[in-house]
Amino acid sequence: MMTDYQSPLSSRYAVDILALVYENEKIMATDMLRIAKNYKTVIKTADQLVEMGLMTMHLEAGRRLMKIYELTPKGKAIGKRMSECREIYYGKLDFEEGTSSEKAEKKSKKRSKS
Repeated sequence: MMTDYQSPLSSRYAVDILALVYENEKIMATDMLRIAKNYKTVIKTADQLVEMGLMTMHLEAGRRLMKIYELTPKGKAIGKRMSECREIYYGKLDFEEGTSSEKAEKKSKKRSKS
């Protein structure tokens, strides 16, 4: 079986958008400028993620009309993993000895045996 690796997640900034929204629960469209300076490109990708069912978008009225993006359950699952990958890449997780949750499990097992 041949797997098609040309996925929608290969779209420019898709992985970064999912990680950013996951880490912040919801974001305004203008917050995506933290990912890239080209607003149109980032919003185009965000809108594709909405079409794929990974995010939702709604409008909120305030001083200005704001586009708010949130993750769907499927998007949260992917966003969580993308966030973990970013943590490994940028050195926030100790991947050689396991993640912090794995370490906590090992410690609790040691305590319960005692």
